[in-house]
Amino acid sequence: MVENEFEYIEFLVQGGLQDNSAYSYGRYLEAVSRHLNINLNRSTVASDREVREILDRLSETDLAERYKNNCGTALRAYLRFLGQEQPEFSYPEEISNPEGYAEGAKKQITVNSYERDRQARNRAIEIHGLDCFVCAMNFESMYGEIGIGFIHVHHLIPLHTIDSTYQVNPEKDLVPVCPTCHAMLHRSNNPPTIEQLKDAMQKQKSI
Repeated sequence: MVENEFEYIEFLVQGGLQDNSAYSYGRYLEAVSRHLNINLNRSTVASDREVREILDRLSETDLAERYKNNCGTALRAYLRFLGQEQPEFSYPEEISNPEGYAEGAKKQITVNSYERDRQARNRAIEIHGLDCFVCAMNFESMYGEIGIGFIHVHHLIPLHTIDSTYQVNPEKDLVPVCPTCHAMLHRSNNPPTIEQLKDAMQKQKSI
């Protein structure tokens, strides 16, 4: 697992790296995490020493040398990213909750909306990927560089049915969906499930 992977990619792009290259850096970090069975975060990548130790371990794997070098470049950039003062960024309906994935508390903006945890969204994407759970659309495959990393996240438990906060489980409660399917999932007061919407699509295609 790579902590704040999507924020890391955004950091690289803001620093002048092309979107596809920045996305590749994220993939290199995922490979390091997977091959060495470690989580990459502020504790494990805290200094140049930790980076060297990780690269020493990586040198013992059967990965190609060029790939290892690219992993090293991505790790050093990740260290720079972690050393930056990270600004708080949130959409109007999203908050950062460092104490846990809590959702469901109402707040008044113009109308009541529900607080959503951006960390929970990112974790759901890390677990489930970027393909729509209904139609399987992938924005990078469809649109190229401009679509890298783009997807909506759908709450399987409708927040309007929850009167008190609860601990959301990003693996079980959140799934990636494209904006069109997301709109269909919220179109009525009795919204369909993911499977019901899939069935409706298949039925329509067979007509």
